[in-house]
Amino acid sequence: MKTYKPGDVATALGVSISSIRNWTDQPEFQEFLSDLAKREGAYANAKQREYTQQDLYVLNTIARQKTRFNSWDDVANYLRDGKLDTELPASAALVQPVTAAESFADAIMLRQQIDMLAKSLSDAEDEIDYLRKRLDEVREEEQTKARDREEKLRDEIIELNRQIARLELRIEMMQEKDEDEDD
Repeated sequence: MKTYKPGDVATALGVSISSIRNWTDQPEFQEFLSDLAKREGAYANAKQREYTQQDLYVLNTIARQKTRFNSWDDVANYLRDGKLDTELPASAALVQPVTAAESFADAIMLRQQIDMLAKSLSDAEDEIDYLRKRLDEVREEEQTKARDREEKLRDEIIELNRQIARLELRIEMMQEKDEDEDD
């Protein structure tokens, strides 16, 4: 089992050694840490604390979750809910040895992620193309409808102007007739 010294954990998480010790000694986190980290049980006489990979994840969770807005109890409840921040910061690479097999596995996983993201990107681009074409079609339909409405309204205006002209002519004729009758 790979273990880490407090200094290695501090380096991995980008915090001070005193923070690691402080977090380890917090009563709220005792249930989440190994006996090795707490120097209890079979490790009670250990000269130095050591941390397991699981302890590293617990401390990483504490580092990420403990803010001035969260109390120790809030972070402990987060851990009790089964939440564990296993995504370690980049600085963890400084203390975690990587074997060739792990590197190869990471490369395969990264390749799969790249392929998956490339496929997602391709699908998204296809959808964008489809939506652009559909937008152009709808825009053309709406423009055609607008032209048709405009033409219809123009014809109605022309017809109304003709009716107005006829009515004006009638009014004029009636006025002339009235004037003739008055004379």
